[in-house]
Amino acid sequence: MNPEGSAKVLVLGDAPRITARSESGQRSIVLFGNTIASGRTISEINQPEDWANDPVHQVRQLNGEFVVLVETTDRIVIANDRFAAIPVFYTVENRDLVLSFSYQAIWRRLKERNLLKPDSLAFYEFLHFQRLFGTTTLDESTKTLPPASCLSLDKITGAIETTRYWKPNFTKRNDGLMAIAADLAEATRAAVSAKTSDKENVALLLSGGMDSRVVLGGFDKTKPPHCVTVGDTENNEVDVAKSLARITGADHSFVQRSPSHYADILSQSSASGGCMYLFQHGHFFNLEFPSTDLILHGHGFDYFFQGMYLPSQRRRLLGRPTRSWSLEPIPPDIPGEYLQKASYRLKGIDSSGLLKPEFISQAEDRLRSDLEGVLETISGETSEPYDDWDYLTTSAPGRHYTYLNLLSANSLAEQRTISFDNDIFDIYYSTPAIIRHGTRLLAETIKCLNPKLLEVRNANTNLRPDLSPTSLTIKAWTRGTRRRMHLGGSTLSDPTIADRSWPTSNTLLQGSQALRDRVENLQNSEAIESLEIFDLSKIRKLVEAYCTGSSSVAPALLSLVTIDEFLRSSGGRRIHPNMP
Repeated sequence: MNPEGSAKVLVLGDAPRITARSESGQRSIVLFGNTIASGRTISEINQPEDWANDPVHQVRQLNGEFVVLVETTDRIVIANDRFAAIPVFYTVENRDLVLSFSYQAIWRRLKERNLLKPDSLAFYEFLHFQRLFGTTTLDESTKTLPPASCLSLDKITGAIETTRYWKPNFTKRNDGLMAIAADLAEATRAAVSAKTSDKENVALLLSGGMDSRVVLGGFDKTKPPHCVTVGDTENNEVDVAKSLARITGADHSFVQRSPSHYADILSQSSASGGCMYLFQHGHFFNLEFPSTDLILHGHGFDYFFQGMYLPSQRRRLLGRPTRSWSLEPIPPDIPGEYLQKASYRLKGIDSSGLLKPEFISQAEDRLRSDLEGVLETISGETSEPYDDWDYLTTSAPGRHYTYLNLLSANSLAEQRTISFDNDIFDIYYSTPAIIRHGTRLLAETIKCLNPKLLEVRNANTNLRPDLSPTSLTIKAWTRGTRRRMHLGGSTLSDPTIADRSWPTSNTLLQGSQALRDRVENLQNSEAIESLEIFDLSKIRKLVEAYCTGSSSVAPALLSLVTIDEFLRSSGGRRIHPNMP
């Protein structure tokens, strides 16, 4: 299918699972990932000639988490889902398109061919936000395919064009929380059914919070999943998860991490994440996991339907903090405010303080420019300012800062994300911020799915998950008073770090000499120094601060360890300096 002299595509990295394939002498159609049509996973391609003639029309009909590759005699089309659930990276060499499902693979190819131009400011963006925005990668020539996009290569001319085939509708519903919860419950049932339609032995990563509880409620009561909880010890979170599984008649397994787990996965996690996620989010690499055909989880329900990244302020009563939060107004300068207040940005230090002075202004301009680029794609289309604020996070869920969770789960068995469903995504965009902020919407959704799941405490509060903010406040205050007075009936308190599934940055460093050694080595990191924008003397002071007891700098240090490991393992020394 490639006439002599015509442009072609080269695919790097381990490709995702192939759902369906159709090939002939004139065309090739490959569906990767979990491609859903009419409520079921596609296992074969019907009417391949329609795919060859108008692939964009065919992709618009699909649901799920997928990448489509269509090749004919005169063109190549690559398309993905609405979530960018399978990261796709691409660059152009001469007239050929180099496509990769692994960023490290494309980085190394550029390095080997003396074509690598690291984008130092992108590394700073990663440090500041724990993620990248838009189509940005860590080098100047590679881009990532945006969600709901078709990338087309004309084989004859070598011309490349990228178009969006879907954009969200921000029009808000006015029928209230109950109606939205009922629709979300039905959409969750349908998504669970569709994403498990071709599997028998299904596992669910079950925590004690709300998001995976929603997914558990979405299962057919006659076919519960095998529930699995991961942690260092059988703590409060595990106890809650066991209780939830018991209600649905599901089996439950506890998977214990080794004490050296995070130090052991540093190299693999940094490579798989491509330095676009912190290595410690690769929680599931190298675990001894129960045998399963499919792993499900609750990723996405929290930031879609609990408004966890919306700007809010805790209310106070009589000078005491309550369990009630109020949304803060969105300022006119959203990019500028987001730089300072995005809840997942680097905390504990001012990230610009690690830069050489001459690069600070340039770095801040770059971050603002990338944020403005994301917002530009929906300019004039949103219904409320909270849409613009949240879109910076949800425009590409596959770039979410914790997405390495999912990539690491995929190393154990195929994983699928229930919230990455077209109908659920539509409900998210149509729900006013005031309704999707807090736990009320998910609690009502769980009530529609399986109200018994609300009888088990929320492991994040150790109180019922459907309590109103006022009731939460009263019960928490009463519980605290009884505990301080040493009265009975109050054996539970708010969870501690030890009760959580995932450790904090400081906990990781405290528990691992190997990671502390890597932190020490940052002081003379040739890899980080090669980026030319970071001041090693300031990094040395950061290390000294941690060694003298400043635990707040731990997140910054582990971010730098991620950068250092990626550059060292990928051969990242600068080849063509791009900074003045």
